[in-house]
Amino acid sequence: MKFALCAAAVAAVSLATPAMAQDESEAGGNFHVGAIAGIDSVEFEVDNVSDNEADAVFGIAAGYDYQFASGLVLGVEGEWTDSSVGIAVDDVFALGDRLSLNAGRDLYVGVRGGYRIGSNGLIYGKLGYTNASAILAYNDGTGRVSEDDQLDGIRVGAGGEIGFGENFALRLEYRYSDYGEYDYAGINTGLNVSRHQGVAALVAKF
Repeated sequence: MKFALCAAAVAAVSLATPAMAQDESEAGGNFHVGAIAGIDSVEFEVDNVSDNEADAVFGIAAGYDYQFASGLVLGVEGEWTDSSVGIAVDDVFALGDRLSLNAGRDLYVGVRGGYRIGSNGLIYGKLGYTNASAILAYNDGTGRVSEDDQLDGIRVGAGGEIGFGENFALRLEYRYSDYGEYDYAGINTGLNVSRHQGVAALVAKF
């Protein structure tokens, strides 16, 4: 899915701007806000046992981009998203037990950089910090304990953007977030959490 989405984004931008010409507009910046929707696939692994589930992700984004006369674009961006993903693995530490994780809101802040293609296309990459809320639960067959927690991670992504009208753009983007190993009460649980997302965004610029 991730490679297909990246290819689709690049192809869409290229087809929309076949001349691959540099945008000759003057340098300048703009703010933007957008609505996000797509697919969220969360995966966790513990003791060589792993599982992943995919469901919907949706949210909003806001940021600022500055375009140089050369066509280079640099910007900063923040996001709030929510996810309906919930996953579980059985027989993790003992026969009959279950470890589950339900994803919640995700906050992201980072930078992105890209290059203009023609007058309305942009191909870009992004890098930043992500903080995801999650409900981790464990049931050993005799009782269940759960914990609301937050996971800190790093996100990388790539995508394409096509402008239409004077102030709107459509984005297709793939991003991967790695939250590393989960610690509970200062103790490493051995649980590794990551997620893959493929999203589309409708962006308004001003």
